[in-house]
Amino acid sequence: MKRLNQSQLALLGLLSFGAMSGYDLKQLSDWSVGYFWRESYGQIYPHLKRLEADGLVARKTERGTGRRDRHEYRLTAAGKQTLQRWLAKPAAEEIPRNEMLLKVFFGDLVAPEFTVEHIARQKAQSEAELTAYAAVQKRIEGEQGSPRQKQHWLMTLRYGIHIAQAQMNWCEEMLKELK
Repeated sequence: MKRLNQSQLALLGLLSFGAMSGYDLKQLSDWSVGYFWRESYGQIYPHLKRLEADGLVARKTERGTGRRDRHEYRLTAAGKQTLQRWLAKPAAEEIPRNEMLLKVFFGDLVAPEFTVEHIARQKAQSEAELTAYAAVQKRIEGEQGSPRQKQHWLMTLRYGIHIAQAQMNWCEEMLKELK
């Protein structure tokens, strides 16, 4: 078995909630981990194929009547063990890449209004993220799941909220400074 990438491990994590189709995985991903880990349909299906070949997920096909067959994937015992081993390891150091900050850093080379525009756009994006996070929080509170599951879901959500709030505060401070 080749080394799994983080996207494949994220899919194993999502499948820990139960059997799902690729479509279901995408829908769950969008509202749960999508604010810090995004996958497209074009990524999900090849990853599922690889995970199945490695014996980490099993596929069950339901024949469709007048529509395509439905493929549902479930986590195998080997998949759960692989996921648990990965979860127990320290997280790799992430090297941030932020184009907006790169442009601000070199902003002295262009007219000031470009820097103002970049920062204003970031502020609007942070505000939109905070609005989206409020909706995610309501959804989590209404979801079924153990108190421990919800605690962990809300911990990751609060991380996103803190980051978005800090970005918004920074933007407001920088916009005042640039006036």
